[in-house]
Amino acid sequence: MMQQIVSGSRCAVCSATRPFILHLLPYRGIHRHLCTACVLDSHPGSFCPICFDVFLHNPPPPRLRLLCLKCPSISHLSCVPDAPSGYLCPLCSNPNFTFFYVTPTNNAIEINTHLAKQLVAAATIVSESIHNAAVMARINADIRVKEALSAKVEAKQVLDRLKYMIDNQNHQFASKFSPILVSDSSGNDTGENRIYEVKGESSQSSDDFDTIDD
Repeated sequence: MMQQIVSGSRCAVCSATRPFILHLLPYRGIHRHLCTACVLDSHPGSFCPICFDVFLHNPPPPRLRLLCLKCPSISHLSCVPDAPSGYLCPLCSNPNFTFFYVTPTNNAIEINTHLAKQLVAAATIVSESIHNAAVMARINADIRVKEALSAKVEAKQVLDRLKYMIDNQNHQFASKFSPILVSDSSGNDTGENRIYEVKGESSQSSDDFDTIDD
């Protein structure tokens, strides 16, 4: 199924107008443009919210990670050495927290190391999301091709059966009404044979035959 692409100059989640950068990625079944903050916010558990190291399919082992009590966010234990027993990630612990928070100065945005790490993390997540969507699209396409080939084989089998039934019916019809050659037993010494055309079933008497001279 072809996926719809919703474009624009604002984030599809937070509606931020003209953010620093918009990422195009699959979001809830539709390709949408999301700002960097919303990309990170919508993929908790894919990165450490402290150092912004992206995990993808390799999260840190349980002994080296902290799980947020309110969301799937995973933090490195080394990034939060003094974490309390009931750990909350920055997003859950502070209602006013937002990723990739920038303050323009003289209509310019300064990207420091902290913001650059967030930008790279978001771009990595977007790249992985697009790759996964492409893999699923390829798998679905292969399934559709196999289904089409199977339907083609089934249709051919149905047509072959139908052709066999029609040919068999035509053969029976031809056998039922085809002329037959019989010997003339009327005492004619000429040895001539006469052809009788069957008008009905083969079990009918000879009175039902019409004589056709050779």
